[in-house]
Amino acid sequence: MKTILATGALLAGTALAGTAVAEDTIKVGFPVPLTGEYAPYAEIQGARCMAEMINRDGGVDGRKFELLVQDTGADSQAAISLTEKFLDDGIVAMGTIPFSDTMIPVAQLAADYGVTVFQAQSTQVEMHSGVVDNFISGVSPDPFTATAAANYALGQGVKNVVLFTSDEGGSWSARTPVWFGEVIEAGGGKVLGALNFSFGTTDWSPQIAEMKNLDEPIDAVYISSIMPDVGVLIRQMRAAGLDAWVFGSDGLDDPSLDALAESDPALLDKVAFGTLAPSHADSRLAQFMKDCAAIDMPVEGLFPALGADTIMAVAYGVKESGGTDPEAIREALRSADAVPVLTVESVSFKDNNSFAQRTIPVIGFKDGKRVLISNEVPDNVPAWR
Repeated sequence: MKTILATGALLAGTALAGTAVAEDTIKVGFPVPLTGEYAPYAEIQGARCMAEMINRDGGVDGRKFELLVQDTGADSQAAISLTEKFLDDGIVAMGTIPFSDTMIPVAQLAADYGVTVFQAQSTQVEMHSGVVDNFISGVSPDPFTATAAANYALGQGVKNVVLFTSDEGGSWSARTPVWFGEVIEAGGGKVLGALNFSFGTTDWSPQIAEMKNLDEPIDAVYISSIMPDVGVLIRQMRAAGLDAWVFGSDGLDDPSLDALAESDPALLDKVAFGTLAPSHADSRLAQFMKDCAAIDMPVEGLFPALGADTIMAVAYGVKESGGTDPEAIREALRSADAVPVLTVESVSFKDNNSFAQRTIPVIGFKDGKRVLISNEVPDNVPAWR
């Protein structure tokens, strides 16, 4: 996802996990939005809980995690300023807001220190163009999630689709629907058209009217956007008599989508999204959230939980490299056949260098409850770089 508004301000203070002395710590920096509309997507809850769990278990070869956390309010300049501060404080890796207009300058600064930006949530293709070499994403880029969703759609007999696109979210909202459409067409389906939208839309009647006026019936729509916008779209489509599937990307992986089922479970019967990690009731992620709640460190949803992957990846790099040299940690991650993480059993960066090779889950709903309906490494991803 990408910054839509630059709001908020720096908060003073540094949050720490663990109390080890400096020379025995593994410092990881998190200049992230703790306030503002993007606060629910910050990975810090999962990072803090996992760091606490590892520290309670003795750390990594005796070294304890220390997390340096300050609020950016989703402002890129604040993230850059904090990055400079954290680098001077000796961090070995860092996470930041998952938007390329922030990640690129932050990674460029970190490169001078040999430090890796490990972003547990970033799906934007811009980060894999070679502009920086010290960036690693713990998940796969948007073309993969789009393909997984499209493959499932084709399996459900979907033929005619309408794409909702917006430039406001960069490639995430503009290109992800296009990749979905390309896979649908390669599978024998048809893109009936593309409709523009804006973030924050509360009245979808213009787009709904256009869909109802098409010459051919719609089997599905695809949108890469955020809640509550998509929830409003679903309600208004159903009220207008449009029973088409609603497919989406990881932006739909939000507990507020599930809340639609409280009034009418049938609203979610034909809703599905490709996402970053399995998040259904029996998933590793769900169990982690329960374990964190038990130690009074609540983690609220997929995006906050993904920070656990950052901490586990850094822990692996420290152990395999035998120390806290940031470049040695990055090399250990990129040379490994399998790096253990929280949200799936393991990931690999060996073949892709800057992003994880991992399965792409598709989440659907049954009786208003989310279920895992597909989980694959798609091999028919459209060309994207």
